[in-house]
Amino acid sequence: MSALEFFEKHPVFTREEFCNFMISRGTTNSHTQQATLSYHLKKKHIVRIQKSFYAKIPLLARNNFESYSIDPYLIAGRIRRDAVLAYQSAFDFHGVSYSLHHQYLFMTRQPARAFEFRGEKYISLQFPKVLIEQHQENFEVITVERQGMDIQVTSIERTIVDVLDRPKHAGGWEEVWRSVEHIPILNLNKVLEYANLLNNATTIAKLGFFLEQFQQQFDVNESILKSLEARKPGSVHYLERGKREPGTLLSRWNLVVPNSILKREWEEPNENF
Repeated sequence: MSALEFFEKHPVFTREEFCNFMISRGTTNSHTQQATLSYHLKKKHIVRIQKSFYAKIPLLARNNFESYSIDPYLIAGRIRRDAVLAYQSAFDFHGVSYSLHHQYLFMTRQPARAFEFRGEKYISLQFPKVLIEQHQENFEVITVERQGMDIQVTSIERTIVDVLDRPKHAGGWEEVWRSVEHIPILNLNKVLEYANLLNNATTIAKLGFFLEQFQQQFDVNESILKSLEARKPGSVHYLERGKREPGTLLSRWNLVVPNSILKREWEEPNENF
């Protein structure tokens, strides 16, 4: 296999992956490996996305390679070996997001500084500490193929709990509610199992409130709500920490929920003509 054939099979790739390919062909000299990469960069066969991370440029796009669109999900999903598309970006990937976004979020054990590439922002976030401690980072993570390459993304069930747990990565409560309205079915057992893994009373209360709001859509049995209610925090918490907009205390969940969410103020009022 030639370098060009390697690029065809690897729309995006790390320097490590390319060097391993070179080694498999018998080229073990690191200077030769770097010189080969530099040659193909100069010829515009590939483009550097970030340090040690590259993407191929097809033959027909090389005359205007700066405008060639590189799949952002491949970038976010392959830039780190353990990268997992998550939060708002997982909703995007699953096709349920209400809005279009120009940022891509992924989880990894060791997050790096956010970066931009061709107008898109890429943000790496650490897996929840409790998952790392239990070696459960890949719980409810699915592998999907994209342009012949595998990437990982959190399932719908995990994503819902994740955005309740860390709402600042969800695009806002309106975005969460409107996105969830596009989800036709939910495996509640998986939702509850993942929430139990996180072992956070506030997140449990948020999940209880959320499932109560969508009780009819997802056919949520009252026994599920009661089991969550039994594990609510002992003191009052806000739905989103750090935000103190006018809200209502829901004693069932010990949560103060903004009135804008309870009333779904983003929905257009019905008008009588």
